[in-house]
Amino acid sequence: MADSTNVAKGTEYEQFVQTVYQMVINSEGVENITVQHNTKLTGKSGCEHQIDVYWEFRVAGQTYRTAIECKAFNESVSIGRVRDFYGVLADVPGLSGVFATLVGYQSGAKRYADHYGISVKELRAPTETDWNGRVKTIVMTFHIVVPEITKFTPQISHSFLDAMQPDEEISFTAGLSTHEKIVYGPPGTTSSYSYEDLRQMLPHGHDSEKDLTYRLSLPHHIFKIDGRHLPIDGVDFVYDVNVEKETMTLDGGAFAKAIIKDAVTGELKFIDQAGNVKTYSWAPISEG
Repeated sequence: MADSTNVAKGTEYEQFVQTVYQMVINSEGVENITVQHNTKLTGKSGCEHQIDVYWEFRVAGQTYRTAIECKAFNESVSIGRVRDFYGVLADVPGLSGVFATLVGYQSGAKRYADHYGISVKELRAPTETDWNGRVKTIVMTFHIVVPEITKFTPQISHSFLDAMQPDEEISFTAGLSTHEKIVYGPPGTTSSYSYEDLRQMLPHGHDSEKDLTYRLSLPHHIFKIDGRHLPIDGVDFVYDVNVEKETMTLDGGAFAKAIIKDAVTGELKFIDQAGNVKTYSWAPISEG
């Protein structure tokens, strides 16, 4: 009797392979193909075969079928396992074969599979060695320069002040929202600025500084606040420049869902959690 733990592990691996190949097919832009799990096909012999993972599609009246044999082994697959799978492929017309396992294949199994056109894959979650020669971790350091206004003084237009009576006084208290538009361009224009927009216009370098001053020239503009419209020539600022350091680390291992490594050609596909696929190729190391 099969160990229930091994059966559960095998089923889980089959479903993992199903999910990964569905992602690969979707990434290639192929529509209306559903990768199935635990399908049964009847061969020329009349025998029914259980297929771990399977999909098919039709083009120009021709049906193309692919079967994947999944083995969640912790050791290399032997030639006997591949030979048994070939018996299924030979019995079902038009069936292409892929063998998927966790660790790898014995040399005889690879030669046999290559001769009979069976694609042999290592399909699993990536390990540290899979990242050799590839960028896994990206560390980015940002120096964020933040001007902070300590004093904000609109410069009322001289012509407006000159028109005021000697004893006339304008006084009001109002709240100021960071993103509310408070400065508007001359009549006939559409320009407008919020407090945050004006802050972004302050000149600064890349170092921390205190008590900087700057006059932003805004001739013929209008300062609107608390229902009042005041003509201004510009705005005076006193501000500090603060520099904050922030480090961000992107770990490819955290985003990678699976790898598919071709045991014969050495081609390696990385599949991330979103289903994006990146392919690497190199000549495989020959076995002595």
